This record gives sequence, C-alpha cells and structure tokens, in this order.
Amino acid sequence: MIRENFRTQVKLLKNLNLNLKLYFGAFAIYSLVQTPFYISTLFLVYVWGGTDIDVGLIFGTTSLVGILGLIVSGILSDKWRRDAFIWISNFLFIIGMVIYFFANSLIYLYIIQFLFALANSLLMPAGSALVADCTTKGTRTKIFTIMSIIQQLCTAIGGVAGFFIYRYLGDLYSEDVILPVIKIYASVIIVAAFLGFFIHDKRSIHSKDQIETEEILEEKRKDALILSKYKECKTFREKLSFYRTPLIIVLADFLIAFGAGISIPFLPRFFEAIYGRSISELTLIFSLAPLITAILSAIALRFAKRFGRAKAVFFLEFIAVILIFGFAFIPPFSIVLVIYILRQAFMNSGWPLINAIVMDLLPSNQRATFSAIDSLAFTAFNSISQPIGGVILNKYNKPFNFQLAFYLTGSIYFIGTFFLLLIKEGNYETEEVENINLN
Repeated sequence: MIRENFRTQVKLLKNLNLNLKLYFGAFAIYSLVQTPFYISTLFLVYVWGGTDIDVGLIFGTTSLVGILGLIVSGILSDKWRRDAFIWISNFLFIIGMVIYFFANSLIYLYIIQFLFALANSLLMPAGSALVADCTTKGTRTKIFTIMSIIQQLCTAIGGVAGFFIYRYLGDLYSEDVILPVIKIYASVIIVAAFLGFFIHDKRSIHSKDQIETEEILEEKRKDALILSKYKECKTFREKLSFYRTPLIIVLADFLIAFGAGISIPFLPRFFEAIYGRSISELTLIFSLAPLITAILSAIALRFAKRFGRAKAVFFLEFIAVILIFGFAFIPPFSIVLVIYILRQAFMNSGWPLINAIVMDLLPSNQRATFSAIDSLAFTAFNSISQPIGGVILNKYNKPFNFQLAFYLTGSIYFIGTFFLLLIKEGNYETEEVENINLN
C-alpha cells in the first residue's frame, strides 16, 4: 500500500506541468535557506546596534510597501500576464540579494527588506494563481500538499546545513561570522530566482496553446460552471453568498496575521535571550519543525479525505493555538522545544488544504485577485503588529515581555481560528459540469 502510494506520488510529479516543475524547483531551492537566512538577518540587526524596535520596523514596517505590490499584482495579473509579475519579482529578489554583498549598516537592511517585501507581494498572488491554473480540481489538494512537503523537507535540510556552517565559522553573534553566511544564502536565493524567468503563461491549462485532453476539458468545464454561477448573482447579497468562504478565510487570516506579528518573528530572539542558545543551535532548532510538518501534512491530507478539508484545517490550527500559550509559561528548554516543533507543524500543515479550497471555489480569472486580497490582509496586519511586538519586548523586562507577547498572540489566534468553522467547501454535481458548454 505504502509503495503504491509512493509510486503514485512520483508519477504525479513526473507528469507535472513544466511551470509547476520550475516553480516547485525555485521554491525548494529558496526553502533550503529561508529559515537560516531569516535568523541570520534578524541577529545582524542586533550586531549592527539595532534593538527589538528596529527588528519590528525592518521586518514589519518595510513590509507595508508590499501592500502596493499586492494591489497591483492582484488586479492586473488576472487581466494581464501572471508570468510577467513572476519575472519582475525575481528581478527584485536578485537586486536585493546583490545588495547584501555591499551592506555594512542598518540602512542597507531597510532597503533590502523593502525590495524583498515588494518582490514577495508581486509573486504571491500571481504564483498561487499560476499553480492553480496548471492543475485540475481533482489533483489540486494533493499537489499543494506535495509542494508543502517538499518545502518543509528542504527547509529542514537547509537548517541542518546552516548548523554546520555556523559551527565551522565560529558560532558567534558577530558581523565576521553572520555576514559571510548571509552572502552564501543570498547566492542560493539568486539561483532560485533565475529559475522563475523560465515560467510562461502559455503552459497554463487555460492557455489556447495547450492541447485539450479530457482532463483539461473537464477542468475548463468546472471553471466555466463556477463562472456561470457567479454571473447568476445579481444582488449584493447573492455575491456576498458566492464569496462567503473566501471572505471568511480572509477574516481569519487577518486575525491570525495580527496575532502572529506580535511574537512569532521574535522566536529566535526568545530562544537566545531566555535559553541562551547559540546561532548554530537556532538554525538546527528551526530545522526540526519542518520535518514534523511534512509528516503531518501527509496525515492531514488523509484526514481531509475522510472528514473534509475545512474540519482538518480547524483541527490543526486549534491545536496550534493551545500550544502557543505553552511558550508563556517559560518551561524548561526540552519542553519548550517540543512545544515549538508541534506548534509550527500544526499551524503550517493546514496551508495546502485551505489554499486548495479557495482555488476550487473561484473562477480562474479571479484567483490572483483573491490571493492578493488574502495576502494583503495578512501582510498589512502582520506588518502593523510586528512593530507592536518590538515595542513590547523592548519596553518590559524579560521574561514578562515574551510572556505578554505570547498571551496576546494566543488570544487573537483563538478568535481567528473559530472563523474556520464557518467554511463551506464547494462541490458541484458531475451532471452540472458535463452539461456546461465551453463555446
């Protein structure tokens, strides 16, 4: 049974659209350095004389520029070319990473994060929509899950590699150690960005250049059915009903993002300040959670098939909310390590399911717009709350400052998670789909 499932997954990956192979490849390469890159940049702020407030401003306020990118990308990539926004974002990523080779003060970090936030905001709506456009409804949940598992495994591998790199270079919180490591990570991100230049819209299922197999025709019929149901909505109330689930997800993401920004970006600082962990140990600690996340993502997929994707997501995130309160008790390191690993795994393993639900409910010409709205809600309120978290950590003495931040995060998470109970998945009868005329 396990061997057959593995062969099925391998066959699915081999038959992936070339756009997906390129996107997944770039995503996997970036994931190798994503976590240690963030940890290194965060502590570079402190090495260059910054405070917790500077961390909140650099990673929070500069991300507000992403709002502009999300608005532009969300509106235009549904009407223009998705690949163009991916190319532009990759170009900005490369510029930002090149600046690291000349950086020597905090002002450079502000500029880099400004470019990074803008690039990410252009990429997210177009990228999510492009992945959905290159998959069919029957395989979309599985492909999103496989993508997440690959990301988590690469993140774990990269974290272990970061551990040995820092051990080799001296394992000190100093510019002479951290900056050379960041330059290595920046080089890897540049390689990942170059792959994105080979992605092209013409490989989308909805492109006129695609050979129309029965699977593609069925996906087009489903898309046409969803679009026809949208066009049937004449009143504001009917349109609100059509967008019910996507809007609930946006509201939940808004609350979760606001809560997360207060404490989650400062977790590396928490482990360093309270438990005295070295930077090499931090990269190793933050590589453990993705391994459990990858396993839990596969389990969540099976759970979703039996009980539904919405219930699976609520169950996962509800457990994550309970675990976040565990940080506030400042338990022994061995216990807090288990709490961290499980919290990260339960919180992140539901992402593929929630993403697939949304993409299944929306017509293809609205996917990038909604992805932008969702990302806008997340980015805006996460950016606002990160400086708040920085002020809390800087104003109060430890460990009370961290305890207060975790209590606030957990309380806001708790409210946001319960909105997920209102989610309804869209299922259309086979007869409805078959009767749709594509002409």
